[in-house]
Amino acid sequence: MQGYIKDYRKELDSDIWLMPPLYHRTWQYLKYQVNHQENKIPMRDGTFLVIKPGQHLTSVRDIAKAIGWYEGAKWKEPNPKTIDTILKWLEKHNMISVDRGRGNRQYTLITLLNWDSYQVNSIEGNSKVTPDGEGGKHLADINKNDKECIKNDKEFTAAENACEGESDGVPTTVPKGDFLTPAEDREEISHTPEVYQRTILNKYIQLRNSGFQTSVSDETAAIELCESGIPLDKAVHWLVDRFNTYKPKHQRDKINSLSYCVPYILDKYHAEIQKQERSQRNEKLAKRTIPDRRDEYAELSL
Repeated sequence: MQGYIKDYRKELDSDIWLMPPLYHRTWQYLKYQVNHQENKIPMRDGTFLVIKPGQHLTSVRDIAKAIGWYEGAKWKEPNPKTIDTILKWLEKHNMISVDRGRGNRQYTLITLLNWDSYQVNSIEGNSKVTPDGEGGKHLADINKNDKECIKNDKEFTAAENACEGESDGVPTTVPKGDFLTPAEDREEISHTPEVYQRTILNKYIQLRNSGFQTSVSDETAAIELCESGIPLDKAVHWLVDRFNTYKPKHQRDKINSLSYCVPYILDKYHAEIQKQERSQRNEKLAKRTIPDRRDEYAELSL
């Protein structure tokens, strides 16, 4: 497959970057795969389905096969249901639209909603052909892309503090800074529930060290932690601690669900709250003044 598209560093600050790696792999595949020119496909009823630039006619199973990977010597593919969930997530975040045809199951036509922004020729002057022919055009495009990246970085740096809106088709709601830094070393940052849950799930996947998918039970556990009021940095710290302190009984014994870790994290959180409450009570008791009764004792002695 030839050709290339523009990609943006700002995607590192997007919601999809916080999702499990399979989400971003699917998103990148769709950006690479969509049509760059109009095409017509004959249908069984004698009509034609027009595939426009920025669209890709495919199926959930085809996407699952296309984004498979090798783990060691074993080929792995995501479950088609997982791909369907990812596509719905991309739709919800206004990154793609999906037309499934008659009866909502005839075909899967995916449209990248901001496809034009990823095309090299959308930059003025970027399609200039040099005397060296196609090879020279490619080098000229790369040089201009480098200049454009520098320009975009400067513009983004100037505007990022003024607005956190959409970034090239990818909504950005991620707070800046390292939200895993201990709270005592920084000011407390307010996280959206989605950022909180994605961060917990991503850390769990990293600690689990097997596969990229999470179950409904894992999603529910992440929601429970978020709603419990535990600060994100503390929840991540105790999640890591749960894996570090876990003692397997045999070779196949391991932590298989995030929900297993939730009671441990809640216990740690409530133990810390109780410790703080005891400390506050002790401070109040220490500040209480003892009345001076020496005059009363003197009168009694007389």
